[in-house]
Amino acid sequence: MQVHPLHLLALPLVFALSGLFAAAVAYDVIIFRRRHRNRNNVIYRCSSCHHIYAEVHRTPLARCPKCGKQNEPVRE
Repeated sequence: MQVHPLHLLALPLVFALSGLFAAAVAYDVIIFRRRHRNRNNVIYRCSSCHHIYAEVHRTPLARCPKCGKQNEPVRE
């Protein structure tokens, strides 16, 4: 049985491209889940001790877990 030279090139190419596509889909699903999980967090930075922390509740001020100072959000 003879094998056409084009098949020797096409089959590995199809396998490689399908593997890359599957890896891209898996990466996208993982990143989407991580963004969706952290979507409601509000980022705060303490003005006195420079500690960066996140709170789930959207409040105008949040208490720093390290020093206890009230801080405004840096990013909502």
